[in-house]
Amino acid sequence: MPAAAPLHDVRPAETRTAEVVTVGADGSYWGGMALDWAARHAWLHGASLQVLRACDGVPSDVPSDLGLSHTLRLYPLLPITCRPVGASPVIGLVAASEGSSLLVLGCRGHRRFGLGEHVIPVLTGAHCDVLVVRGTPSAVRGEHRSVTAMVSGGLNDLLVLRRAAAFAASRRSRLRVVHAAPSDLRAIHDPDDVLHVAELQFRALDTAVRATFTLDRALPHETVEHADDTDLLVVSRGESRRHLHMPGPVTKAALYHSPCPVLVVP
Repeated sequence: MPAAAPLHDVRPAETRTAEVVTVGADGSYWGGMALDWAARHAWLHGASLQVLRACDGVPSDVPSDLGLSHTLRLYPLLPITCRPVGASPVIGLVAASEGSSLLVLGCRGHRRFGLGEHVIPVLTGAHCDVLVVRGTPSAVRGEHRSVTAMVSGGLNDLLVLRRAAAFAASRRSRLRVVHAAPSDLRAIHDPDDVLHVAELQFRALDTAVRATFTLDRALPHETVEHADDTDLLVVSRGESRRHLHMPGPVTKAALYHSPCPVLVVP
């Protein structure tokens, strides 16, 4: 049986300027999925991987390296560093996000490491994009070769499109841009105008990625729940009208019900 990987400085990062992908790991099923997803993403983008390992609340039967040995075998040349987070993982993850290009989290973990106790508070304070790993195994593995971006006519649509196009390009996937607007509800923005503006914004990105633009006559949470043919759902963080600094209702619906990983852009 191979020796467990050291808990600190697992693989010294190369002295080069590179993006940093940070992932929270606690040895749970979804923590392991998040670690695998983050490592693959860092490898594809030539980034380094920073692993923040949980110290509290980890069951005694979980391997002490929290799955890092497996990651090292898959990506032996990937620059990896590892450090523990204290009793308040939310604080540590939010602080780490300031120097990261992407923060990756599992949708739930051991006991209190769930959406309400962990993911949503981190998402609220994060300084970078946050990727929440959830959904079907095929979507987590990226087998659909499809990325979906949800636009709303808001100020962040351009950023959502830019991030979605970048992910689609790096994974050689097709891009589907969706605007959800039920026909029986009065919309703030004309749905056709929202898609038209999104198409103009996408063209301005000058990317080789192919995109389709779809008007879904359904409520946004219904669109989210039926996104079962995509590997990634890209949404804006938004803001709750009832709770200050909390993610908007569409984002929360995606975090709880999406059948694929969710990328939340600030």
